[in-house]
Amino acid sequence: MSDLPEPSPEVKKALKKFVQVQKRKLGKDWKEKLSAELTEETTKALAPILNIKDPLKEPRKERLKSTTTHHNVEIFNDPVKDDFRVFLTILWRHLKLPDPTPLQLDIAYYMQHHPRSGEIDHLIIMAFRGAAKSWITGAYVLWTLLRDPQKKVLVASGSARRSVAFVNWCLNLIAEMPILQHLRPKPNQRQSSQAFDVGPARPDQTPSVFAVGVTAQIVGFRGDLIVGDDVETNTNSMTPDMREKLADSVREFDAIIKPGGQIIFLGTPQTEASIYNVLEKERGYVIKIWPARYPNGKQRRSYGSRLARWVSWMLEKDPTLPGTSTEPTRFSDEDLRAREMSWGKAGFALQFMLDTSLSDVERYPLRLGDIMCMSLDRRTGPDLVSWGSGDHLALKDVQTISFDGDRVHRPASVSDSFSKWEQIVAFIDPSGKGKDETTLTIVAVLHSTAYCLKQAGWLDGHGEKTLKEIANLLVQFNVMTCRVEEDFGQGMFAQLLQPHVKKAWEETLKQQPRHPEDKRKATEIVTERAKKQQKELRIIQTLEPVFAAHRLVVAKEVFLEDYATTQSRDGTELRDRYSLMYQITRLAREKDCLTHDDRVEGLAGAVSMVLERLGLMPAEQAEKAEEERREKELAKFFKDADEVTGGGAGRRALRRGLRGGGRR
Repeated sequence: MSDLPEPSPEVKKALKKFVQVQKRKLGKDWKEKLSAELTEETTKALAPILNIKDPLKEPRKERLKSTTTHHNVEIFNDPVKDDFRVFLTILWRHLKLPDPTPLQLDIAYYMQHHPRSGEIDHLIIMAFRGAAKSWITGAYVLWTLLRDPQKKVLVASGSARRSVAFVNWCLNLIAEMPILQHLRPKPNQRQSSQAFDVGPARPDQTPSVFAVGVTAQIVGFRGDLIVGDDVETNTNSMTPDMREKLADSVREFDAIIKPGGQIIFLGTPQTEASIYNVLEKERGYVIKIWPARYPNGKQRRSYGSRLARWVSWMLEKDPTLPGTSTEPTRFSDEDLRAREMSWGKAGFALQFMLDTSLSDVERYPLRLGDIMCMSLDRRTGPDLVSWGSGDHLALKDVQTISFDGDRVHRPASVSDSFSKWEQIVAFIDPSGKGKDETTLTIVAVLHSTAYCLKQAGWLDGHGEKTLKEIANLLVQFNVMTCRVEEDFGQGMFAQLLQPHVKKAWEETLKQQPRHPEDKRKATEIVTERAKKQQKELRIIQTLEPVFAAHRLVVAKEVFLEDYATTQSRDGTELRDRYSLMYQITRLAREKDCLTHDDRVEGLAGAVSMVLERLGLMPAEQAEKAEEERREKELAKFFKDADEVTGGGAGRRALRRGLRGGGRR
C-alpha cells in the first residue's frame, strides 16, 4: 500500500467524521470492532476511491451533487453511507478479498448514480461471467439497508435456490460485520433463508429482504428495490415460448415496485434473442455492458450507448487496448483465450462479450422456417409438398431451440399420392469418446426433395452398443448406401461397423425374406475423407441452397427427439449446444463458431449425398410419377380386359374411351 497517494485534507475530514460516527455506534471497544474494516492502510486506500467517477475523477462537491439528483437523496456526511464504493471496499476486505477492481468500482458507481429516466429506475447490469456482479449487488442491498432500514428488497432469480443463497449471504454478513450488526433481526422478527427483517425495521407485512424464484407468484409484496439476479438461464430461455413466459413473469415487477423505487436486473444473456433486449425495447430498461475484453471499433458501434462509460474512457485513453482483458488482474488474456476455445466463438460472444446485437443474427444463414416438418414413413413419401409460412402453419407442439420468430412449419400442401423413396442414404460423423458425438443421419430423396428421416447421436465413440444401434437403424430404414467420414481412425470406424451391419441384415432377412426383385443383401458402407476446406463454409455451402429452395423436409420425430434428448442431458450450461436445431440456427461462416457441430455436419453430409437428385423441378417430377402410375394401372386393366374384348382392337378402343375418347 506504500505506493498509494496521501489522502487529501477533504478525504481526511470525511474519514474523521466516519470514525466519529463509528465510535458513537460501536461504543467502548470501537477500535477492536472496527480493526477489520478500517486500518491505516485502509484509510489511505479510501483516498483514490473517494475521488473517482467511473474512474473519471470528479470533485467531491460534484459527486455529492450527483448523489442528490438520484434516488439516494439523503446525504449523511459519512463516506460509507454516501459512497457505495467505500462500503464495497470495506466489505471486500472483510471477506479477505483483493480490493475491488476499477471495473467492479464502476459497476458500483453506476448502481448508485444511474440517472433515472422516470419515477421508477429500470436498470440492467450486463457483466461477463466472473465479474462478481451478484456479489456487488448483494453488497448494494446491504448498503441500501444500512442507509435506510425501512427499505424493502425483493430478490428474484431463475431458480429459488439461487435467490435463497443470495439472501443467506446477506444475512450472514449482517451477523459478521461490525458496521452491520445493528441490522441483525430481533428475536421477534422474521429470520429464515427465504426472508428476514432487519433489527431497526418497523413491523410490516413485508419482510426487509425476500427471496423468490422468478416464476413464483408474488402476492402482497411491495418493494423499494427489486433485484433480478440471473433470471434468464439456459434452462428457462431455450425456446421462444420459454422466453415469452419469462417475459410475462418479470412484468409483475412493475406492479409491486414502490414509487421512486429501483429495479435492477443482473444477467448474462443466454441467447441472441435475450429477454434483456425485450425489456430494453418494450419496457424502457437501460442496459449497461461491461465485457470481458475491450471491444474493437466494430464492436463498439454494435454496443452503442450500452457500453459502460468507464470502458469507453479507457479505450479513449489507450487505443491499444482493444482485444485485451478488462480485468487483467483476475482474467488474463491467455485465460480468456482458453475460455473462448471452450465456449466457441458464438458462446463466448454471448457469455463474455455480452454481444446480443440483432445485426449478428444476420450472420447466421440457416433458418428453421426455411424447411418443412411433418411425420414421415420409412418406406414412402408424398409426391409433392409445398413450402409455406405463417402462424397457421407453425407446429405448436414442436419446441424449437432457435431465435425468436423462427419456428418450424408444416407444408402448405401435401399431395394425396405417395411413392416409394427413390434413394435412402446415411451419413456417419464418427468421434472418439468424449464430449463430441458420433452421429447418424438418414436422408431419403423423392422427386427432387430431400427428407431427413432420422438422426441420432452417441457419446461413447465407437463402443459396441453404438455400433449395434447404428447397424439396426441402417437395416430398419432400408438404407442403400452409408458414408462414413474418414477423419477418425483412418477408416477404422467403417471396418468396425461392417460386421454389425452384415449380422443385422442376416437376422432381418431370416425373419422377413425380401422380394425376389430386390438383389441387395446389405447396406453398402463407403468411406470418404472430408474436403480440405473450412468445415463451417463446407456445411453452409451444402445446406444454404437447399434451405433457400425449400427442398428439405425433416421428420417431426427428429425435432421432437432432438429437443427431448437435449433436455435430458446432464448439466444445464451447454446442453443446448448438442441440439440439431441450435447448431442449424447458430452456424456462421467464422471458424470454430460452434462448440459442437456434429449434428449439423451429419445433416450436411447426408444431404450432399443426394444433391445431384435435387436439381430437377419437384412439380414436374411429381407429374411424371403420376403419369407413370396411371400407365401402370391402365396396363394392368387392359391385361385383364383382353379376355373380355378379344384382343388388341378392343383394347385400343377401351384405351381411347378411358382417356376421354378418340377421333370420330
